Amino acid sequence: HKGMDYEDQDLIERMIKHSDVVINLLGPRCTLKREEDFMHINVKVAQRIALACKRNPRVKRLIHFSAAGAQADSPSMDFKTKHIGEREVSSIFPDATIIKPCPIYGLNDRFASSWFNQASYLLGRTVIFSDLVARKQPIEVRDVAQAVKNVLRLE
Repeated sequence: HKGMDYEDQDLIERMIKHSDVVINLLGPRCTLKREEDFMHINVKVAQRIALACKRNPRVKRLIHFSAAGAQADSPSMDFKTKHIGEREVSSIFPDATIIKPCPIYGLNDRFASSWFNQASYLLGRTVIFSDLVARKQPIEVRDVAQAVKNVLRLE
């Protein structure tokens, strides 16, 4: 949330005061380079949100978004700190649901626009690579929203 002070635990707790479900979709911006910036958003802010959920008896569900490549030994600072964040959230709020999607794209977002612009520039048409060794498969935002709805129905 633009303008939100995630350093202020009381503010976070006030933001979720009347919530029974909290969904943490926060993640680093594309411009982050320093490990402490990744640690801040992926671990420290995630801990604060989980703690606010734990302290609020109304909150029945915490859904925390991580990433498909989040692993302790990842060479990516983003994925490594997302893994740490998952563990911290689970230790504070054990019933949290961790969702680990591949890159999410939607209409007019940076990922889809960049990819389609590059493909159009190169060949004038959509490019499909045939080596089939990609480690990531982007997922459309509406499919992710449906997955969250399905998770909430499981209760």
